[in-house]
Amino acid sequence: DVPQAHLVCNFLQEAGIPAVVQGEALQTVLGALPVGWNSQPRVMVHAENAAWARSLLDAVEAAADDEPLPDADEPTLFRH
Repeated sequence: DVPQAHLVCNFLQEAGIPAVVQGEALQTVLGALPVGWNSQPRVMVHAENAAWARSLLDAVEAAADDEPLPDADEPTLFRH
C-alpha cells in the first residue's frame, strides 16, 4: 500500500540509496477495478543499487521475524 511504500522509500533514502515511489496515483484512479501487482505502488531504485537495497530490506524483515510478539496484556507503547 501507499504508506508502506513511502516507509520503505524513506528507509532506503536514509541509508543513502536514491529511491522513489511510483504508481501511487493509480490506486485513486482505478477505484473498483481489480488491483494487481502492476497497479500497486512500487519503490524504485537504480539497477546498480538494487542488490544493496534488497539486502537492507531482507535484513529488516529478518530482524522483525526474530522479534518476539508482545504479550496481549502488556502495553506496547514506548516499549523497548
